[in-house]
Amino acid sequence: MPEQGGGVAAEVLGQSITRHELEEALREHLWRHNAVWSSLSAEERHQTRRRVLENLIDSRIVGASRGSSGGTVAVGAASKLESERLRRQFADPAEFPARLAAQHLTPKAMDAQIFVAHLDEAWIAGQSQRYIKPVTSEEVRAWYDEFSHTLLIPQACHAAHIFLSRHEKTKPDRGAEMQDIRRQLLAKKKTFAQLAREYSEDERSKLLGGDLGWFTQERMPADFMAALQKLPLGQVSEPVQTKLGWHLIILMDRHPPRLPALAEVQGEIAAFLTSRRRAEAVNRLIAELRRHLPQPVSYHAEVIDRAEPAP
Repeated sequence: MPEQGGGVAAEVLGQSITRHELEEALREHLWRHNAVWSSLSAEERHQTRRRVLENLIDSRIVGASRGSSGGTVAVGAASKLESERLRRQFADPAEFPARLAAQHLTPKAMDAQIFVAHLDEAWIAGQSQRYIKPVTSEEVRAWYDEFSHTLLIPQACHAAHIFLSRHEKTKPDRGAEMQDIRRQLLAKKKTFAQLAREYSEDERSKLLGGDLGWFTQERMPADFMAALQKLPLGQVSEPVQTKLGWHLIILMDRHPPRLPALAEVQGEIAAFLTSRRRAEAVNRLIAELRRHLPQPVSYHAEVIDRAEPAP
């Protein structure tokens, strides 16, 4: 990675945002989005630099506006909880300050950053509230009428299985073993649950008599689901071979796909619309703060375009 350098990327309200700050922010952005800089195209890198820089500028504007408002928000407890949560992520306590040092931070500096971020978030929430209108039942109904198809609840199945894996190298084909287990079941020598506890190699379900609980198609391998779809309720399958191994499957119940009624999802819809309205209000607040800056933001493209994520 190219060596990080100096220079000023932008100036806002008389404050400089350095290339070093931009590069530190780029590193954090990539980490949060699980992205790799080398895998981004030139255009994607350009857009990422600009997006991260604009976030830094917005943060400076919010900080200055909050400071001039004279308001104080009690966020100490929340910021302390977040700091403690970050520390608990490290099994070895010594690893935490070492990780911070790699980011040119001390625990005290990190705590201060978190506290300021909470102050900014609380101030934004308070200031943007004036732009947010409560979501009405009519709006919830209108959204449901137009987009209810996106809430389709997929088919769900309740099944149990007895499983023999492919891991036994001396047994490349275990179909005969599975047929023998099935014969015991059909002869009513033992119940499905008893046979599952005795023979199944699925450690998670065998103690439950092979019960897999309720699941949708997305949770199971396609070849398993294909075999299950052909089964009538209560019937045990022939031995089914999948990429995982061999199964005997019994379908215990099935719920067809359905659209939920409005009463079931109106709270979820209202929360979604409120969240969207809140995001729009924050964007509106930031835009208003930018419009009232005493001087425009000054950008230095030659510095911005050289910025690379900090190591």
